[in-house]
Amino acid sequence: MTNAPSSPENGAKAPSGNTDAAPASDKGLKANIIKLFVIALICAFTYFLPAIMPETLPLTAVQQITLVIFVGAALLWILEPMPVYATSLTIIGSLCIFISDGGLTPVREYLKATDPSHVMKYQQVLNSFSSPVLILFIGGFALAIAATKYKLDINLAKILLKPFGKRPGLVTMGIMCITGGFAMFMSNTATTVMMLAMIAPVLATVDKKDPGIKALVLAVPFAANIGGIATPVGTPPNAIALSFLTGENSISFLNWMIICFPLAIICIMAAWLVLHFMFPFRISEIKLTIDSKFEKDWKSIVVYVIFGLTILLWMTEKLHGINSYVIALVPLMGYTATGILETGDIKRMNWDVIWLIAGGIAIGNALGVTGLADKLAHMIDYSQFSGFMIIAALATIGWALSNFISNTAAANLMIPIAVAVLANADTGMHMSHCLIIMALAMSFAMTLPISTPPNALAYATGDITNKDMMKSGGLVSVICMLVAFAALYVIEQFS
Repeated sequence: MTNAPSSPENGAKAPSGNTDAAPASDKGLKANIIKLFVIALICAFTYFLPAIMPETLPLTAVQQITLVIFVGAALLWILEPMPVYATSLTIIGSLCIFISDGGLTPVREYLKATDPSHVMKYQQVLNSFSSPVLILFIGGFALAIAATKYKLDINLAKILLKPFGKRPGLVTMGIMCITGGFAMFMSNTATTVMMLAMIAPVLATVDKKDPGIKALVLAVPFAANIGGIATPVGTPPNAIALSFLTGENSISFLNWMIICFPLAIICIMAAWLVLHFMFPFRISEIKLTIDSKFEKDWKSIVVYVIFGLTILLWMTEKLHGINSYVIALVPLMGYTATGILETGDIKRMNWDVIWLIAGGIAIGNALGVTGLADKLAHMIDYSQFSGFMIIAALATIGWALSNFISNTAAANLMIPIAVAVLANADTGMHMSHCLIIMALAMSFAMTLPISTPPNALAYATGDITNKDMMKSGGLVSVICMLVAFAALYVIEQFS
């Protein structure tokens, strides 16, 4: 998901008065203006770069402009002088205006005269707002909102935590398993909010000097980040990867889970071991009290039935033949028609994330349609590297980038490039497997509080330090990446 904004709710301190607010606001505005000025200079340089290096970058006029938009998008997502979703909308607008047949007349006529085959149709750009991937995610949001509204999530957690008993280590494991399970179908941010609220009474009873409290707090974001890899709807990078897996490379909801669900279990267990040994509990018993029960009114029952039915349909796609994107309409139709999801609930959906994904799909399509991705991919001689080395390098770069910017933004930047590279490098590896590993790498970036919203929410509790997260999150990230690469190697050997 997108990086958490600075607000009192996620740990940032609110200004104490108007005196401090104005200078801080002015300072932020000046910093953003400077960032935008620097980005504009770099974009201008990028536009003229092909003319300076014609043999290295033999680009057409359309590809030149697309490269500028791509570089500008990358810098805007990294430096964040504007919200990340605003960057996505800027991308879509720029593509329509400057390289489509519905754009600025002088530019359009010039491009048609010099490079007519690569001019995009404006419908191709705007169709990113209606991508089936977005419907899949909106369906996931509907499930999550309904589950929270009718307390299905917290009641399931209450039942599922019982078998883990009262021993601190096992309670921590239980919290991680439940968190990971919810993150498969809910926003990892919403899952983290719910689970941190659930364990808040426990945190209040544990001595602040007990190292185990750090394990308890960090268990939630780590499990939420990892749990999201298990399904296509778990986290936006999965959706972005899925948008490129079409035709012979397409993958079903169940097949994604067959690969990623075992990986998620292994990585969550590895994260638990890291936390267990880095932050051992001094107390011998934890009492976790959840005061909630399943409601029996008709709306609650409808929520339970549709929730279970949707997941069942996703997992049995091969039996009934209904596409997973179409299945995502089931909760949307069922919950809105029965009044379970009301106008306010629809407004609460993460539309900023939806727009962010749409921008990524748009720039990815532009890189492909204009032929720019193919040109960039051919700039390197891949004959010296194995397919495994290439995907490992791309995934590592994506992981490193995701530690500092939104993992969705990182996926928007890296996955289109990976598609072009893999298509041209003749790696002999399955495209679907490689893109899944790319998406997973983005979710494994959890070294810093700014890396993911779950990390930021955990840091905001005040029970952990930046150093605690860097040490444990860094180690967990590396282990998860190694597990993913090992899984890719094994899958390719036996497929």
